[in-house]
Amino acid sequence: MLFHREWAERQWKRAFCDDWDYEYLLQVIRAKLVTMERYNMHLSYALNGPYYGHQIRRAIQMIDIVLAQGGDWKDYDKRDENDFPIPESFQHYVNMRNRERIPRPSDGGILFWSDAQCLRFDKAWMLLWKILSEKAMMWGD
Repeated sequence: MLFHREWAERQWKRAFCDDWDYEYLLQVIRAKLVTMERYNMHLSYALNGPYYGHQIRRAIQMIDIVLAQGGDWKDYDKRDENDFPIPESFQHYVNMRNRERIPRPSDGGILFWSDAQCLRFDKAWMLLWKILSEKAMMWGD
């Protein structure tokens, strides 16, 4: 197993690229959170280290959903005759009952194949920033 410092350096080198948009910034934040999660789960001397590690893991999962724009072509079970996904075949369960409570961020021209995929992206985006604004202050040793 690599020492934590060597592992973190490799993690950061993978995160940097030439594309400077919101996805780039989320990849840098993700690299930092992955490092923090690993530290909190295995190396932290704080009593609540694993608890914070699980919160960080949840933030990483939200970043992964946002980077995948709520889903991918592979997340649809069925296709029509033109090989486009059929919206009703989206694999992930999304609670659609309270969709008016989720504010819609500017989509930036992202193509969503179904309402469920769009809502999944919106929920992940809002939950990510809620976690970072309310919980991130407690994640240090």
